[in-house]
Amino acid sequence: MTLDDRIDELYGLPLDRFTPERDALAKELSAGGDREGAAKVKALRKPVVSMWALNVLRREEPEQLDELIELGKRLRDAHRRAVSGGDVEAFRDASDERRKVVSALTRDAAAILGRAGGGSSSQADDVAGTLEAATVDEEIAELMLSGRLTKPVRPPAEFAGGALRIVPGGRTTKREPEPAPKADTAKLRRELSGAETRERRAEQAVERERDRLDEIDRKRSDARERLRAAEAELRGASLERKRLESAVAKATGS
Repeated sequence: MTLDDRIDELYGLPLDRFTPERDALAKELSAGGDREGAAKVKALRKPVVSMWALNVLRREEPEQLDELIELGKRLRDAHRRAVSGGDVEAFRDASDERRKVVSALTRDAAAILGRAGGGSSSQADDVAGTLEAATVDEEIAELMLSGRLTKPVRPPAEFAGGALRIVPGGRTTKREPEPAPKADTAKLRRELSGAETRERRAEQAVERERDRLDEIDRKRSDARERLRAAEAELRGASLERKRLESAVAKATGS
C-alpha cells in the first residue's frame, strides 16, 4: 500500500480517529527513516465536520459526485456562451439541474452527519456551497473528488447568473448596474471594507482554534500512549513482585 493510499484511508475514518491515526502514521514513517513522508503526514489538516461528511459521501456515492463535476463542465460552457450573447436556455437549464443535484447530495451528506450524531443548518450550507463551488472551480472539483476536503469553500457569487439579464428572444446582454448616489456608494464601500476585515479576522480565529484543537488531539494521543506504556510497566512490576514474594516464601519455608 502506497503512502497516498494510507492518506486516503485517514480521510475516510470516523472523524475522532483522524488525529491519532495521522500521528501514529507519521511516527511509523519517521521510525522507518522516511522523514519527508512523516512531515507530509504530520501536516495533514483534520477536516471540519461538514467536509468530513463530503469526504465520506465521495466514498459512498462516487458516481453521483462524478456526475456533478460533469454537470459543472456543461454549466461553465453554457455560461461562457450566454455571457458572449448566446442563447441562455442551456445555462438556465444547467443551473436548474445543478440546484436539484446539489440539493440531493446535501441531503445525503446530512444523513451521514446524522448517523454520526450531528448535523446542522450551517453544516448543510457549507456542504451545499462547496458542492456548488466544485462545479465552478476545477481545482476544488479535483480536491473534492480526491476525498480530502478539510474546510468549506464558496463559489463566486457572480457565476450564479447575476451578471446576466434575460431579454425577449432568449439573448443576453451585460447587465448595466443602476448608478448609486455617490454618498451611498462611499458608505457601502466603507461597510464592505469593514465586513471584509471582520471576515479575515474571523477566518484567522477559526484557523487558530482549529490548530489548538489539533494540538489537543495530538497531546491526547501522546497521553494515551504514555498511559499504555505505564500500564504495561505496572503489570510487569506486579508480576515481578509476585515472583519474588513466592521465591522469598520458599526460601524462608513460610
